[in-house]
Amino acid sequence: MRARLNCAAMGQPARSPPPMNTPTLHTLRLDIDGDAVRATLCRPERLNAVGAQLLDELVVLADWLGEREDLHYLVLDHEGPVFSAGANLEEARELLADAGRARARLRANQRAAQQALSKLAALEQISFAALRGSAYGAGVAIAMACDFRVMAEDAVLNLPETRLGMFLSYGATPPLVAALGLARAKEMILFAEDWDAARCLAAGAVQQVAARGQVGARIDAMIATLRQRHWPAVRLAKQVANAAAPARWGEVTLTEPELAAEALAGGDVAARVEAFLRRHHPER
Repeated sequence: MRARLNCAAMGQPARSPPPMNTPTLHTLRLDIDGDAVRATLCRPERLNAVGAQLLDELVVLADWLGEREDLHYLVLDHEGPVFSAGANLEEARELLADAGRARARLRANQRAAQQALSKLAALEQISFAALRGSAYGAGVAIAMACDFRVMAEDAVLNLPETRLGMFLSYGATPPLVAALGLARAKEMILFAEDWDAARCLAAGAVQQVAARGQVGARIDAMIATLRQRHWPAVRLAKQVANAAAPARWGEVTLTEPELAAEALAGGDVAARVEAFLRRHHPER
């Protein structure tokens, strides 16, 4: 069975009726094919920026998948040339605009992001990030919450937070350190440089590199191989591996909301965000 549910905001008819209880989402489009579901970031006009709505809908998606034992694989894909441009800086500007409420709102935003990414990482489904385009900041954080990442050879990953007066949050630092090692993770986080596909592969940030048009096919081939294995064993093996890995979240999730509130609510960060938006979106 193959079913598709488009982003509700796009107003496009589904090719066939979606399965019962499939969630209605606005930032993600769901395509179900047998035991696999493709969740496509579908706000290319906004460069698939990570805002409150997407974070909420990732939680909805994860909760829905938790009830779908018939679905074994999740592919997180994207429309447009960019996987995600990172955090929605227009929302960040709004969060920072009201000095009296900024700290409380920043703490709430961090907790929402942590919940979304922790649920994504804990899925029983085997998850893949299809990085056909580049990912930045929060987009990298979402990709790192997947089990495997396949990256286009002409894409880059970049963590720009230190250029904006911020630090990598959303609970993304522990999985990055676990994947890359402490020194390389620091290099990626602190220097805020583009990492090309070859560098990402060598560091362990991604598992495979393919031509841009072959990323989907490479993931399909990986899923085809896993389908030849005993699914209950695959599912349990993932859970055991997750349990054996260094703590993905730990005390970081307790301290990040407070750190974010103190570090980001200052005028310097607001000024940097405003300057960035004026350079890249002068009409807004």
